[in-house]
Amino acid sequence: MARILITSARQAGFVLPLLQIARALVARGDEVTVLTGSEFAPRVEAVGARFARLPYDDVAPPAAVRPARNRSGVREIARLLEALFLDPIEVDHRTVLSLSASLGIDAIISEPLFVGSSIIGLLPRGQRPAVLSIGFFPLPFSSRDTPPFGLGLAPIDEPLNTIRNGLLRAGTDLAVLGNLRRRFADEVRRLTGARVRGSLFDIALSPDAFAQTTVPQFEFPHRDLSPKVRFVGPLPPPPMGELPSWWDYGDRTPIVHVTQGTYANADPTELIVPTIRALADVPVRVVATTGGPEPETVAAAYGGPLPPNARVERFLPYEHLLAASSVVVTNGGYGTVQHALRWGVPLVVSGTTEDKVEVNARVAWAGVGINLKQQRPQPEAIREAVTAVLADPERRRAATRIASAIAATDPVRDLLALVDELIAENHAPADLPCR
Repeated sequence: MARILITSARQAGFVLPLLQIARALVARGDEVTVLTGSEFAPRVEAVGARFARLPYDDVAPPAAVRPARNRSGVREIARLLEALFLDPIEVDHRTVLSLSASLGIDAIISEPLFVGSSIIGLLPRGQRPAVLSIGFFPLPFSSRDTPPFGLGLAPIDEPLNTIRNGLLRAGTDLAVLGNLRRRFADEVRRLTGARVRGSLFDIALSPDAFAQTTVPQFEFPHRDLSPKVRFVGPLPPPPMGELPSWWDYGDRTPIVHVTQGTYANADPTELIVPTIRALADVPVRVVATTGGPEPETVAAAYGGPLPPNARVERFLPYEHLLAASSVVVTNGGYGTVQHALRWGVPLVVSGTTEDKVEVNARVAWAGVGINLKQQRPQPEAIREAVTAVLADPERRRAATRIASAIAATDPVRDLLALVDELIAENHAPADLPCR
């Protein structure tokens, strides 16, 4: 039996998949504590884990950062990192250290943006638990093979690719992220005594291992990728929602599923409403999920009764919905895209906030969908893209190839094995090899 501490910021897109891992750890007999926001306490306890409350939980988290016309994707991501993850780094770090000591924790599992946990991996190995980070967004690490994270650019042909990436990296590191990186580095050095190297996003490599929840086929090639990174495949979707009374397996009308995910979903006029408008007269069934808000908010934003071919629910079970869908329209949430690809469903993506510009760049690069590159796409653009994807067997074949790669993974099994490996290495005598 191991004692495991799971830590996460207060975003459902991080907490819910981590709770799948918590359930598996509890099922095999481990003692699991989950440190996150109190809104998730019932879910934590439902999987058999102990809930620990973030010290600042009575303060509402910053609202989703919305794009400004004069800001690049890198600038938007920098604002998000500063607001959500730099400000609480010291409180998070000291809280995790305190819990680890009081509970005798063997391993910490975290999402990479809970930096207070990640940087524990910089402390001397024999003086801390093992630390595993699990990536729920595209790989952000600096590489000669990829542009800087946040630009939403795919690799190009060599030798121009390496030259372009180096120039872009110098520009973003100096002009855009330089001050924020220095602030992070100063905080990390003050808290751990360690100097961090590389780009701002390379801080996420501080843990002992980094498990990426996708398959290599959906990630840009990195010849210089850290050996800490392991691809484990996407976690299956958590059980959420029930099949509604209107669901009809006998209806062969193509289903177009549209969602804005569980984070940037407060304003359905960004994508859900334009998609419903776009496809009102197209012979498809539009099935929207709000990811939390009540379905009535979509009808209100639409400004009248929804078209007969549209249905809206808060959540639906993806094992039914995606298995029956022909196209997924999404703003580019990483989880939604991975779930669509699990069922081999091609996509239309359109979003520029948070990490979505990077997710959507990979959708286009992998050939599994069309990227509209807009935060608020026009209905005409959505209709053209959906029609094109429905008519294009190549994108479905590309999605099916990734689905086959995903089917060959067992992420929960591999994550539990990785936890055991890291704990064993952490307990190995310092003067002996770990293997």
